[in-house]
Amino acid sequence: MAPIQATTTGGVSLVSTTIGPAYEFDGLTGRVVVGDAPEFQFRAGQNFSILAWIAPEQAETSFGVMSIVEKRKIGGITSALGYSLHLEYGKLACQLTTAPGFHFDVRDLASPKRLLANWQARKQLQGVNRFISPQPDLRDDHFHQVALTLERDSVTGGKLYVDGKVVLMFDPTKVRGSLLNSEPLMIGTHPDSTLHCAFKGKIGGVRLYRRALSPAEVNAAR
Repeated sequence: MAPIQATTTGGVSLVSTTIGPAYEFDGLTGRVVVGDAPEFQFRAGQNFSILAWIAPEQAETSFGVMSIVEKRKIGGITSALGYSLHLEYGKLACQLTTAPGFHFDVRDLASPKRLLANWQARKQLQGVNRFISPQPDLRDDHFHQVALTLERDSVTGGKLYVDGKVVLMFDPTKVRGSLLNSEPLMIGTHPDSTLHCAFKGKIGGVRLYRRALSPAEVNAAR
């Protein structure tokens, strides 16, 4: 990926840590913003992965959410077009919301009802799809490697990793449409300023890939 320029505002600073340079967020006003770029834009069917190192602390936030990486266009709680990697009450989670359009696969062709339903919904956002790991709670102020990998045509192609281990496997085929939006990439902050979902702790080593990393590649990045 090409070098990127990040803008920091509020209560965030760049610090030296055991994993190298990382941003330390105050859990209130700290934010890192990176302008929109082709490397962050994932069209329909595009596989991708997100990796980061995080050392979150305990904090009270809206819905228990602490944002790690966000690239979403917010138009209400049910229409957040794009993708995010975040914590929910300390557990690793992600959200995926695709753009309107007619998306189908061979299973839809075998079911007239499914095909009709997809056609009728072609002008609607596909809803916020939340995938939340059952464990562990990462708010221990220690660094953990976290990752999201998506092979979008596979029913087992969605994986969340913590410290190299899969903590959740999910079916991403229902969100195979475009995730494109023109919003910037945000680290440690939520795009909806009316919510308090700021990250408290440290985030470093953020990487985005335009492919689904294998388990071996996720481990090799540790």
